[in-house]
Amino acid sequence: MLARTFTWPPRLERFRSLARTTAVVAGAGLVAFHGWLFASQLATGALADPWLVVRWLVAAGLVAALAAIRRRGLSVWSRPGIAVWVLALLLHGPAVATDFGANAMALPETVASSVLQQLVSVSALAITLWMLAGLLARRAGHARLVTRLAAVTSRPGRFGDGYSPQYSSRPPPPQI
Repeated sequence: MLARTFTWPPRLERFRSLARTTAVVAGAGLVAFHGWLFASQLATGALADPWLVVRWLVAAGLVAALAAIRRRGLSVWSRPGIAVWVLALLLHGPAVATDFGANAMALPETVASSVLQQLVSVSALAITLWMLAGLLARRAGHARLVTRLAAVTSRPGRFGDGYSPQYSSRPPPPQI
């Protein structure tokens, strides 16, 4: 049983390539920033702090975990990938806490601004996906949109020919 593969319409392929390019540029920027941060901490002698060295080692382990997830063929946004991202978020907590001085924002303000930034970015992503779904709905009609989304989000073969979910009926009640 062969799985149907989803192919993007030629018009939407540009959006897909733009999204990939944006993700690659953002990832390269993130890697460059952390490389610069490590080099500056090495140059200033900040790596004499053992806890900072431990945090960099844990960060290297998290990068290795993301690479292992990709090697297994999973997305970095799958359930194991999200767990690694949550650990990376927790790893950045001490870095945020060390930035507090006499003139720095208070912790509740930092949390509020962080939540606001995340809310705005997730909302932008949701609006983009909603607009993409609307564009697909206009181009393909509602029934074809559902089958396309099912083909994209399903495991291979799940909606292939001959698939039926496991179903076990119970026997009829005894006649009295």
